[in-house]
Amino acid sequence: MVDIQLPGFPYRNKVVKEKCPMHYLEYGEGEPLLLVHSIGQSIYTWRNLMPLLAQNYRVIAFDLAGFGFSGRPDSLNYSMDDVSETILWFMDAIGLEKTHILGFSFGAVYALEAVSKAPSRFAKMITLCPGGVTKKMPKKVRKMQTSLFGAIVRESYSKKHVESLLQSCYYDATAMEKTVATQYYETMDDFSSRQAIMYSLRNFDLEEGLQRANALAGEVLVLWAEQDRLQPIENMEIWRKWLKKGVFHVIRNAGHLMHEEKAEQIAYVVEKYLRFTGSNV
Repeated sequence: MVDIQLPGFPYRNKVVKEKCPMHYLEYGEGEPLLLVHSIGQSIYTWRNLMPLLAQNYRVIAFDLAGFGFSGRPDSLNYSMDDVSETILWFMDAIGLEKTHILGFSFGAVYALEAVSKAPSRFAKMITLCPGGVTKKMPKKVRKMQTSLFGAIVRESYSKKHVESLLQSCYYDATAMEKTVATQYYETMDDFSSRQAIMYSLRNFDLEEGLQRANALAGEVLVLWAEQDRLQPIENMEIWRKWLKKGVFHVIRNAGHLMHEEKAEQIAYVVEKYLRFTGSNV
């Protein structure tokens, strides 16, 4: 656990400073590789992929502020700007000057935002099914994004909803272990955690993320699951238009959570990309 210093918030004519504890794990040796999870997740999502990548890299996975076992700060509004800044502050807190970075889904867009803000601090970038809320996502998720229904859904979001969502994220739902939904729900079973999810969805701006991606000078590897139900493979064409130096690779027989379902295949593609495209870390 490490603390990051947040800018604080105004209260009675003064600025109240706030620290946020950030939970993280680190395995392996070699060039650093930072993993960024999506909204509503934690480092638990990397349980299958992290040990494989750690055979050749110093892999660092952390819970974004508001998620997992990291803090739920009052001064964070979970905007794209806020979340990307916390990535950079976390790197400062652990003394990580420069790193490769890999982001998943919403987390991939947050990672892109961080790279666009401080390009000199990042070497190679990999994204897994980058994107935001789509029409293919469950109604509960889409409604949480709205000001009218968001609070209602926040209060009623249950383990059953999490389990149903996770099953739709797998190509082969029977491969999902029974404990997975329990582990996911453990860190969102309280008001502040679901509040973080609600505001993260509400303040997520994919258009901003695409514009940031379009301005990137460096190359980005984009992996997409062929059977992704939440971020359909057709959405990959959107990223083809915006990423000037995008390298695209399709993972077959995998759903949205391809890094959980096809960890060995993802690790192979990531390592091959990092090894043969050179490194500036």
